Amino acid sequence: MLRDFYSTQFRREWLLILLLLLIMVLKGVIWSLALPLWQGPDEEDHYNVIQFIAELGRLPDEQDTFLVDEVALSRELADVGRLPYAPEQRQAFTQTSIGPGEVDLAQLPLETRSSFERQAVGKLNKATPFYYMVAALPYRLFDDGDLLSRAQTQRLFSLLMSSGIVVIAYLITRLLFPTNAAIRLTIPTLVAFHPMMTQMSAVVTVDGFFILCYSLLIMLSIMIFRDGFDWRYGLIMGLVFAVSFLTKPTINGFAPLIGLLVVYDLWRGKGRRKEIIWGALIMGVVILALTGWWMIRSLRINNDLFYFNPVLEGHRIIQNPFFDYAPFAHMVDYYRSVWGGLFVTWWAHFGWIDTALPPSVYTLLRILTFAAILGLFVWLFRNWRNRPAWGTWSAGTSSAPMVVWLFLSLTVIVPVLLLQGYDLIFWWQYGNGRGLQGRYWLGTIVPMLIFFTFGLLVWVPKRWEAAAHNALRAGMVLLNFTALIAYVLPRYYL
Repeated sequence: MLRDFYSTQFRREWLLILLLLLIMVLKGVIWSLALPLWQGPDEEDHYNVIQFIAELGRLPDEQDTFLVDEVALSRELADVGRLPYAPEQRQAFTQTSIGPGEVDLAQLPLETRSSFERQAVGKLNKATPFYYMVAALPYRLFDDGDLLSRAQTQRLFSLLMSSGIVVIAYLITRLLFPTNAAIRLTIPTLVAFHPMMTQMSAVVTVDGFFILCYSLLIMLSIMIFRDGFDWRYGLIMGLVFAVSFLTKPTINGFAPLIGLLVVYDLWRGKGRRKEIIWGALIMGVVILALTGWWMIRSLRINNDLFYFNPVLEGHRIIQNPFFDYAPFAHMVDYYRSVWGGLFVTWWAHFGWIDTALPPSVYTLLRILTFAAILGLFVWLFRNWRNRPAWGTWSAGTSSAPMVVWLFLSLTVIVPVLLLQGYDLIFWWQYGNGRGLQGRYWLGTIVPMLIFFTFGLLVWVPKRWEAAAHNALRAGMVLLNFTALIAYVLPRYYL
């Protein structure tokens, strides 16, 4: 490992990854400046909790259900209330560099930062608070500016908190492909320029940081397959899982995978079972110690162990409820939506789900995705007898063994299955679905793009592989900037 660390190839790759990290930050700054105020999903609600904590010095409690007046007023001045899910609506704009309402936004009274006289409902006041607590620190450092400058500071902080996904994508790919330098650079490039990932890291939201934590759990899982589970991994996994949970409880969908990982290591590591059990106990204690506080608090303020219920809180008003959704009919409709709307919103559907790319782009992406899935099965058929082994992977002379790839596939599939059940139960209880979006699956962006890339490369002759890698990288870069220049900017400014 030390010899590898000092190798020329290793140093060259790290320089390229650090350059890619810098490019992702710079690109994110451009996107954050291009998107008007509060155009990210729930952006003003995320920002509101940060401002609440920073201004009042405490977490929102059971009675704290409103937006601070400054944020409530800014929604009106920024003219954003009409835009969510409404591509036919346009935000007001001017022919000058000063937008409508911008002067008024800059002059909002100081006392409105912590007052609640307008009683506008804040949807995320009682959400898990870890990211908001951390983001309150840069808020306090840069709290002298007007709302626009403070919101932009929070966008930049969100970008910095999520850009590390490029490094994690490289490390995951390096673990899986120790002998394939090309794919180790392709995957981080695809992640860095993925259009929806770009937007979600450039607005005020917990999602970018949550995606980074999710990817870190995947990386740690692969390392455990390679090295075996012990108390150190138990401690780190526990900390990362707890931070992820306190950022967004949907990480609970990863818990069954951690359980499978521990059980598999117990089965495989017969001489290390005591060490594995101790590691699992440490992980469990860390998770319960850090998340138990929130579960007790959430039960008090949300009547739920994990999260607030948008229907019971009055954030969603369901009209014409339907309670008799049969499981099979729901399953058919659910997977149609996965291949339809969720596929679109995973790749590129900007603003508040109001700015899409042309249908032909999504058709091309579906064709490529289908070709990649078919390519994976073709590779399995061709290479099953010569599949990678544990010994060669540990020695760094082959890709990861099949059980690791099975685990990675489960990181993609299990959340889909769990959300299917959750959505059906939501229908049965409240007469409508939970309201799913593709960005909820961006936590698995790294394995998804690995499968996408590897499956497509199966169809490429060896002599053309370098060109294929370059084409994939260039294609994602082109998709990113085309989305920004030809669709996002015209949506708001032209």
